[in-house]
Amino acid sequence: MPIARRHAPTRVQWALMHAFFSRFGWQILGVLCLAGAVALGVAVHTYHILPMDTAIYDWVHAHMITPGLTPVVRAFTQLASAVVLIVIAMVLLIVLAVRHHARIGVAIALNLAVEAALNEVIKAIVQRPRPSVEHLVVERGFSFPSGHAMAATAFYGFLIYLLYHYRRHTAAVWALIVALGAIVPVIMFTRVYLGVHYASDVLAGFLFSIAYLTLLSVPVLQRTLLRPQGIAAEGVVA
Repeated sequence: MPIARRHAPTRVQWALMHAFFSRFGWQILGVLCLAGAVALGVAVHTYHILPMDTAIYDWVHAHMITPGLTPVVRAFTQLASAVVLIVIAMVLLIVLAVRHHARIGVAIALNLAVEAALNEVIKAIVQRPRPSVEHLVVERGFSFPSGHAMAATAFYGFLIYLLYHYRRHTAAVWALIVALGAIVPVIMFTRVYLGVHYASDVLAGFLFSIAYLTLLSVPVLQRTLLRPQGIAAEGVVA
């Protein structure tokens, strides 16, 4: 009995912590990511080029850039280009509308559109020039945060959220979730490899989009287009 009394408060504390993080864990993650992204923006504005930017690009340039790999990297980076993402979003919107899941299709398109607008606003505020190294693809505009990294994280991350919450957890669904998740770090790598972004650009893009998904996009869409009544009416598998 004394042992049970001594351990009871610990179990209660763990239960309270579990309940707290189950309720607020994603919001806490979003706030931390937003703080990290803003801190990177301040550092970039103050120092322009960070030590991590030089170190990572120098390593990639010395060990990875080859004539054979470059065309492959150029192809992979298109997975987060504006044209490709818009086409995918429109195809999903049409397919989902035909299958009577139009709300989800609109949510996918809206999530992408708002992310793109936020990226342009942040770029205009920071106004960081692109790296002064050889660019292996043609890119225009400011560098911070990476539009490709931010778009890939927001778009494919939102698809992962939809698959996890509204599809049965079959092996095929899990395989698709893993594949979509793998796209994001690959895109981040390609932008540094191609010389069009600093490492801090792609990291900030990733952090901004995690904050965007957890603090704005998913919470708002859950209460509007993805609210339980609407999803249930469309017959989406939970």
